[in-house]
Amino acid sequence: MTFLGASLRYRGLPLALALWALAWFVAMAWHGGASWHYFVQGGRPLLLTAQVLGVVAGAYVLWQVRRLAIERWGDDRRVNRRIAYGAVAFVPVWMYLAVASTHLDDVIALAAAVAATAAARAGRPWLTGALLGLAVDAKPWALGFAAVLLILPGLRAALRGAISTVAVIAAGWLPFFAADPNTARLLHFTIPNTSLSALRALGVTDARTPPWDRPAQALIGIGLGVIAVRRGAWPAVILLAVAARIALDPGTNKYYAAGIGVGALLWDLLGGQRLLPWWTATGAAVLYVSRWIPMRPSVHGWLTLVFCVACTVVLVPPGTWRRWRDIGPALRAHRNGAGWGRRWHSG
Repeated sequence: MTFLGASLRYRGLPLALALWALAWFVAMAWHGGASWHYFVQGGRPLLLTAQVLGVVAGAYVLWQVRRLAIERWGDDRRVNRRIAYGAVAFVPVWMYLAVASTHLDDVIALAAAVAATAAARAGRPWLTGALLGLAVDAKPWALGFAAVLLILPGLRAALRGAISTVAVIAAGWLPFFAADPNTARLLHFTIPNTSLSALRALGVTDARTPPWDRPAQALIGIGLGVIAVRRGAWPAVILLAVAARIALDPGTNKYYAAGIGVGALLWDLLGGQRLLPWWTATGAAVLYVSRWIPMRPSVHGWLTLVFCVACTVVLVPPGTWRRWRDIGPALRAHRNGAGWGRRWHSG
Protein backbone atom coordinates (compact mmCIF):
# COMPACT_ATOMS: atom_id res chain seq x y z
CA MET A 1 0.00 0.00 0.00
CA THR A 2 2.81 2.31 0.81
CA PHE A 3 4.32 1.66 -2.62
CA LEU A 4 0.91 2.19 -4.32
CA GLY A 5 0.34 5.49 -2.48
CA ALA A 6 3.76 6.73 -3.44
CA SER A 7 3.09 5.73 -7.04
CA LEU A 8 -0.19 7.69 -7.15
CA ARG A 9 1.45 10.71 -5.57
CA TYR A 10 4.21 10.56 -8.16
CA ARG A 11 1.76 10.35 -11.06
CA GLY A 12 -0.06 13.47 -9.85
CA LEU A 13 3.17 15.37 -9.46
CA PRO A 14 3.62 16.31 -13.13
CA LEU A 15 0.13 17.81 -13.27
CA ALA A 16 0.71 19.71 -10.06
CA LEU A 17 4.01 21.05 -11.34
CA ALA A 18 2.44 21.97 -14.66
CA LEU A 19 -0.29 23.98 -12.93
CA TRP A 20 2.32 25.62 -10.69
CA ALA A 21 4.41 26.56 -13.73
CA LEU A 22 1.33 27.84 -15.58
CA ALA A 23 0.42 30.10 -12.70
CA TRP A 24 3.89 31.61 -12.62
CA PHE A 25 3.94 31.91 -16.40
CA VAL A 26 0.77 33.99 -16.36
CA ALA A 27 2.16 36.16 -13.56
CA MET A 28 5.52 36.69 -15.22
CA ALA A 29 4.44 36.97 -18.85
CA TRP A 30 2.23 39.98 -18.19
CA HIS A 31 5.25 42.26 -17.78
CA GLY A 32 7.88 39.88 -19.11
CA GLY A 33 10.27 39.92 -22.03
CA ALA A 34 12.76 42.22 -20.33
CA SER A 35 15.84 40.64 -21.88
CA TRP A 36 14.18 40.67 -25.35
CA HIS A 37 13.04 44.27 -25.09
CA TYR A 38 14.79 45.04 -28.35
CA PHE A 39 11.89 43.50 -30.26
CA VAL A 40 9.36 45.61 -28.37
CA GLN A 41 11.46 48.74 -28.65
CA GLY A 42 12.10 48.11 -32.33
CA GLY A 43 8.43 47.58 -33.06
CA ARG A 44 7.21 50.71 -31.34
CA PRO A 45 9.33 53.15 -33.38
CA LEU A 46 8.19 51.41 -36.56
CA LEU A 47 4.54 51.85 -35.53
CA LEU A 48 5.12 55.49 -34.54
CA THR A 49 7.01 56.06 -37.80
CA ALA A 50 4.09 54.64 -39.83
CA GLN A 51 1.66 56.88 -37.97
CA VAL A 52 3.80 59.97 -38.52
CA LEU A 53 4.17 59.15 -42.21
CA GLY A 54 0.40 58.78 -42.43
CA VAL A 55 -0.15 62.19 -40.85
CA VAL A 56 2.41 63.77 -43.19
CA ALA A 57 0.68 62.13 -46.16
CA GLY A 58 -2.63 63.64 -45.03
CA ALA A 59 -1.02 67.07 -44.85
CA TYR A 60 0.36 66.50 -48.35
CA VAL A 61 -3.11 65.65 -49.67
CA LEU A 62 -4.52 68.89 -48.23
CA TRP A 63 -1.60 70.91 -49.62
CA GLN A 64 -1.85 69.34 -53.07
CA VAL A 65 -5.62 69.81 -53.28
CA ARG A 66 -5.21 73.45 -52.24
CA ARG A 67 -2.50 73.98 -54.85
CA LEU A 68 -4.61 72.46 -57.61
CA ALA A 69 -7.63 74.53 -56.55
CA ILE A 70 -5.64 77.76 -56.64
CA GLU A 71 -4.27 76.77 -60.03
CA ARG A 72 -7.81 76.24 -61.31
CA TRP A 73 -9.68 79.13 -59.70
CA GLY A 74 -6.91 81.62 -58.92
CA ASP A 75 -8.59 82.93 -55.75
CA ASP A 76 -6.19 82.24 -52.87
CA ARG A 77 -8.35 83.70 -50.11
CA ARG A 78 -11.54 81.83 -51.07
CA VAL A 79 -9.65 78.58 -51.68
CA ASN A 80 -8.02 78.87 -48.25
CA ARG A 81 -11.44 79.20 -46.64
CA ARG A 82 -12.81 76.25 -48.59
CA ILE A 83 -9.85 73.99 -47.79
CA ALA A 84 -10.20 74.92 -44.11
CA TYR A 85 -13.87 73.93 -44.11
CA GLY A 86 -13.05 70.73 -45.99
CA ALA A 87 -10.31 69.83 -43.51
CA VAL A 88 -12.85 69.85 -40.67
CA ALA A 89 -14.53 66.77 -42.22
CA PHE A 90 -11.42 65.28 -43.84
CA VAL A 91 -9.01 65.24 -40.88
CA PRO A 92 -11.00 62.86 -38.59
CA VAL A 93 -11.46 60.18 -41.25
CA TRP A 94 -7.85 60.49 -42.39
CA MET A 95 -6.55 60.28 -38.81
CA TYR A 96 -8.56 57.13 -38.28
CA LEU A 97 -6.83 55.61 -41.30
CA ALA A 98 -3.32 56.88 -40.55
CA VAL A 99 -3.19 56.73 -36.75
CA ALA A 100 -6.01 54.63 -35.28
CA SER A 101 -5.86 51.75 -37.77
CA THR A 102 -2.43 52.62 -39.23
CA HIS A 103 -3.08 51.18 -42.69
CA LEU A 104 0.06 52.49 -44.32
CA ASP A 105 -0.75 50.67 -47.57
CA ASP A 106 -3.99 52.64 -48.02
CA VAL A 107 -2.19 55.83 -47.05
CA ILE A 108 0.38 55.26 -49.79
CA ALA A 109 -2.27 54.35 -52.39
CA LEU A 110 -4.40 57.45 -51.76
CA ALA A 111 -1.51 59.91 -51.46
CA ALA A 112 0.07 58.49 -54.63
CA ALA A 113 -3.26 58.82 -56.47
CA VAL A 114 -3.47 62.52 -55.56
CA ALA A 115 0.16 63.00 -56.61
CA ALA A 116 -0.56 61.22 -59.90
CA THR A 117 -3.50 63.55 -60.52
CA ALA A 118 -1.28 66.58 -59.96
CA ALA A 119 1.43 65.14 -62.23
CA ALA A 120 -1.16 64.51 -64.95
CA ARG A 121 -2.36 68.09 -64.74
CA ALA A 122 1.27 69.19 -65.10
CA GLY A 123 1.60 67.06 -68.25
CA ARG A 124 4.23 64.64 -66.89
CA PRO A 125 3.27 61.19 -68.23
CA TRP A 126 6.17 59.12 -66.89
CA LEU A 127 5.76 60.47 -63.37
CA THR A 128 1.99 60.10 -63.54
CA GLY A 129 2.30 56.45 -64.51
CA ALA A 130 4.96 55.74 -61.89
CA LEU A 131 2.81 57.23 -59.12
CA LEU A 132 -0.24 55.32 -60.32
CA GLY A 133 1.84 52.12 -60.37
CA LEU A 134 2.99 52.83 -56.82
CA ALA A 135 -0.64 53.19 -55.73
CA VAL A 136 -1.51 49.82 -57.29
CA ASP A 137 1.55 48.19 -55.73
CA ALA A 138 0.34 49.38 -52.33
CA LYS A 139 -3.32 48.44 -52.91
CA PRO A 140 -4.45 46.52 -56.02
CA TRP A 141 -7.90 48.12 -55.89
CA ALA A 142 -6.15 51.40 -56.81
CA LEU A 143 -6.21 50.11 -60.40
CA GLY A 144 -9.59 51.84 -60.50
CA PHE A 145 -7.71 55.15 -60.61
CA ALA A 146 -6.36 54.33 -64.09
CA ALA A 147 -8.53 57.02 -65.71
CA VAL A 148 -6.11 59.55 -64.21
CA LEU A 149 -3.92 58.76 -67.23
CA LEU A 150 -6.55 60.35 -69.49
CA ILE A 151 -6.04 63.69 -67.75
CA LEU A 152 -2.68 63.84 -69.54
CA PRO A 153 -2.59 65.97 -72.70
CA GLY A 154 -3.11 63.65 -75.65
CA LEU A 155 -3.18 59.95 -76.39
CA ARG A 156 0.60 59.63 -76.76
CA ALA A 157 1.14 61.00 -73.26
CA ALA A 158 -1.52 58.65 -71.88
CA LEU A 159 0.22 55.66 -73.51
CA ARG A 160 3.55 56.70 -71.99
CA GLY A 161 1.87 56.94 -68.63
CA ALA A 162 0.35 53.48 -69.08
CA ILE A 163 3.77 52.01 -69.93
CA SER A 164 5.23 53.61 -66.81
CA THR A 165 2.36 52.23 -64.71
CA VAL A 166 2.85 48.68 -65.96
CA ALA A 167 6.62 48.91 -65.42
CA VAL A 168 6.28 50.03 -61.79
CA ILE A 169 3.64 47.39 -61.04
CA ALA A 170 5.87 44.71 -62.56
CA ALA A 171 8.91 45.95 -60.65
CA GLY A 172 6.96 45.75 -57.43
CA TRP A 173 5.41 42.31 -57.85
CA LEU A 174 7.53 40.22 -60.23
CA PRO A 175 10.31 39.57 -57.66
CA PHE A 176 7.74 37.99 -55.34
CA PHE A 177 6.23 35.84 -58.09
CA ALA A 178 9.72 34.77 -59.19
CA ALA A 179 10.78 33.87 -55.66
CA ASP A 180 7.59 31.97 -54.83
CA PRO A 181 4.97 31.04 -57.45
CA ASN A 182 2.48 30.56 -54.61
CA THR A 183 2.29 34.35 -54.45
CA ALA A 184 -0.39 33.97 -57.14
CA ARG A 185 -2.73 32.80 -54.40
CA LEU A 186 -2.95 36.40 -53.22
CA LEU A 187 -4.91 37.16 -56.38
CA HIS A 188 -7.73 35.03 -54.96
CA PHE A 189 -7.62 36.44 -51.44
CA THR A 190 -11.10 36.85 -50.00
CA ILE A 191 -12.60 38.54 -46.95
CA PRO A 192 -15.94 37.98 -45.18
CA ASN A 193 -19.02 39.63 -46.64
CA THR A 194 -20.25 41.46 -43.53
CA SER A 195 -23.87 42.26 -42.75
CA LEU A 196 -23.11 46.01 -42.93
CA SER A 197 -21.79 45.97 -46.49
CA ALA A 198 -23.36 47.66 -49.49
CA LEU A 199 -22.74 44.37 -51.28
CA ARG A 200 -25.31 42.77 -48.97
CA ALA A 201 -27.72 45.61 -49.73
CA LEU A 202 -27.34 44.74 -53.42
CA GLY A 203 -28.54 41.23 -52.60
CA VAL A 204 -25.17 39.44 -52.77
CA THR A 205 -25.27 37.00 -49.85
CA ASP A 206 -22.01 35.11 -50.50
CA ALA A 207 -20.20 34.45 -47.23
CA ARG A 208 -16.94 35.78 -48.68
CA THR A 209 -15.77 37.89 -51.63
CA PRO A 210 -17.40 36.62 -54.86
CA PRO A 211 -14.87 35.81 -57.64
CA TRP A 212 -16.30 38.52 -59.92
CA ASP A 213 -16.18 41.25 -57.27
CA ARG A 214 -12.64 42.64 -57.53
CA PRO A 215 -12.61 42.82 -61.35
CA ALA A 216 -16.02 44.52 -61.27
CA GLN A 217 -14.76 47.13 -58.82
CA ALA A 218 -11.84 48.01 -61.08
CA LEU A 219 -13.82 48.00 -64.34
CA ILE A 220 -16.67 50.13 -62.99
CA GLY A 221 -14.24 52.53 -61.34
CA ILE A 222 -12.24 52.93 -64.55
CA GLY A 223 -15.40 53.26 -66.65
CA LEU A 224 -16.85 56.00 -64.46
CA GLY A 225 -13.48 57.75 -64.44
CA VAL A 226 -13.28 57.69 -68.24
CA ILE A 227 -16.75 59.24 -68.49
CA ALA A 228 -15.78 61.87 -65.93
CA VAL A 229 -12.65 62.90 -67.85
CA ARG A 230 -14.51 63.02 -71.17
CA ARG A 231 -17.13 65.31 -69.62
CA GLY A 232 -14.55 67.59 -68.06
CA ALA A 233 -15.17 66.32 -64.52
CA TRP A 234 -11.63 64.97 -64.05
CA PRO A 235 -11.46 66.01 -60.36
CA ALA A 236 -14.08 63.31 -59.67
CA VAL A 237 -11.94 60.37 -60.87
CA ILE A 238 -10.70 59.36 -57.40
CA LEU A 239 -14.12 59.84 -55.79
CA LEU A 240 -15.84 57.66 -58.40
CA ALA A 241 -13.21 54.92 -58.25
CA VAL A 242 -13.39 54.70 -54.45
CA ALA A 243 -17.20 54.78 -54.54
CA ALA A 244 -17.21 51.85 -56.99
CA ARG A 245 -14.85 49.97 -54.72
CA ILE A 246 -16.89 50.56 -51.54
CA ALA A 247 -20.25 49.86 -53.19
CA LEU A 248 -19.05 46.38 -54.15
CA ASP A 249 -16.76 45.64 -51.23
CA PRO A 250 -17.69 42.90 -48.75
CA GLY A 251 -15.63 44.62 -46.05
CA THR A 252 -16.94 47.52 -43.98
CA ASN A 253 -13.91 48.90 -42.16
CA LYS A 254 -14.33 52.46 -40.98
CA TYR A 255 -11.00 53.48 -42.49
CA TYR A 256 -12.55 53.05 -45.95
CA ALA A 257 -14.08 56.49 -45.39
CA ALA A 258 -10.64 58.07 -45.89
CA GLY A 259 -10.68 57.15 -49.58
CA ILE A 260 -14.03 58.85 -50.03
CA GLY A 261 -12.66 61.80 -48.05
CA VAL A 262 -9.76 62.25 -50.47
CA GLY A 263 -11.92 61.94 -53.58
CA ALA A 264 -14.71 64.13 -52.20
CA LEU A 265 -12.24 66.83 -51.14
CA LEU A 266 -10.81 66.94 -54.66
CA TRP A 267 -14.28 67.24 -56.14
CA ASP A 268 -15.47 69.85 -53.63
CA LEU A 269 -12.45 72.07 -54.21
CA LEU A 270 -11.95 71.55 -57.95
CA GLY A 271 -15.35 70.51 -59.29
CA GLY A 272 -17.06 73.75 -58.37
CA GLN A 273 -16.74 76.91 -56.32
CA ARG A 274 -19.18 76.15 -53.50
CA LEU A 275 -17.90 77.48 -50.21
CA LEU A 276 -19.04 74.50 -48.14
CA PRO A 277 -17.59 71.02 -48.90
CA TRP A 278 -20.88 69.12 -49.04
CA TRP A 279 -19.48 65.92 -50.56
CA THR A 280 -16.65 65.67 -48.04
CA ALA A 281 -18.94 66.30 -45.09
CA THR A 282 -21.64 63.92 -46.32
CA GLY A 283 -19.13 61.16 -47.02
CA ALA A 284 -17.66 61.50 -43.52
CA ALA A 285 -21.14 61.42 -41.98
CA VAL A 286 -22.40 58.42 -43.96
CA LEU A 287 -19.29 56.22 -43.94
CA TYR A 288 -17.65 57.18 -40.64
CA VAL A 289 -19.86 59.02 -38.14
CA SER A 290 -22.88 56.79 -38.79
CA ARG A 291 -20.85 53.72 -37.86
CA TRP A 292 -20.81 54.90 -34.25
CA ILE A 293 -24.62 55.17 -34.19
CA PRO A 294 -26.49 51.99 -33.18
CA MET A 295 -28.77 50.85 -35.99
CA ARG A 296 -29.62 47.71 -37.91
CA PRO A 297 -26.67 46.41 -40.00
CA SER A 298 -28.71 46.54 -43.21
CA VAL A 299 -29.29 50.29 -42.71
CA HIS A 300 -25.54 50.88 -42.80
CA GLY A 301 -25.35 48.91 -46.03
CA TRP A 302 -28.11 50.93 -47.66
CA LEU A 303 -26.63 54.25 -46.50
CA THR A 304 -23.30 53.29 -48.04
CA LEU A 305 -24.89 52.11 -51.28
CA VAL A 306 -27.07 55.21 -51.68
CA PHE A 307 -24.12 57.53 -51.12
CA CYS A 308 -21.88 55.64 -53.56
CA VAL A 309 -24.57 55.66 -56.24
CA ALA A 310 -25.24 59.34 -55.57
CA CYS A 311 -21.59 60.06 -56.39
CA THR A 312 -22.39 59.40 -60.05
CA VAL A 313 -24.40 62.64 -60.02
CA VAL A 314 -21.11 64.42 -60.70
CA LEU A 315 -21.22 62.89 -64.18
CA VAL A 316 -24.39 64.79 -65.11
CA PRO A 317 -23.48 67.17 -67.97
CA PRO A 318 -23.19 70.87 -67.07
CA GLY A 319 -26.39 72.84 -67.57
CA THR A 320 -28.67 69.84 -66.97
CA TRP A 321 -29.89 71.13 -63.62
CA ARG A 322 -30.63 74.52 -65.14
CA ARG A 323 -32.69 72.90 -67.88
CA TRP A 324 -34.59 70.85 -65.31
CA ARG A 325 -35.32 74.03 -63.34
CA ASP A 326 -36.77 75.49 -66.52
CA ILE A 327 -39.34 72.69 -66.83
CA GLY A 328 -41.72 74.32 -64.31
CA PRO A 329 -41.89 77.72 -66.07
CA ALA A 330 -42.06 75.96 -69.45
CA LEU A 331 -45.08 73.89 -68.39
CA ARG A 332 -46.82 76.97 -66.99
CA ALA A 333 -46.19 78.78 -70.25
CA HIS A 334 -47.63 75.81 -72.13
CA ARG A 335 -50.78 75.89 -70.00
CA ASN A 336 -51.12 79.60 -70.78
CA GLY A 337 -51.16 78.83 -74.48
CA ALA A 338 -47.52 79.45 -75.40
CA GLY A 339 -45.59 76.74 -77.17
CA TRP A 340 -43.07 75.40 -74.67
CA GLY A 341 -40.99 73.42 -77.09
CA ARG A 342 -39.36 76.55 -78.48
CA ARG A 343 -38.79 77.90 -74.96
CA TRP A 344 -37.23 74.59 -73.79
CA HIS A 345 -34.84 74.21 -76.68
CA SER A 346 -33.84 77.84 -76.77
CA GLY A 347 -32.53 77.48 -73.18
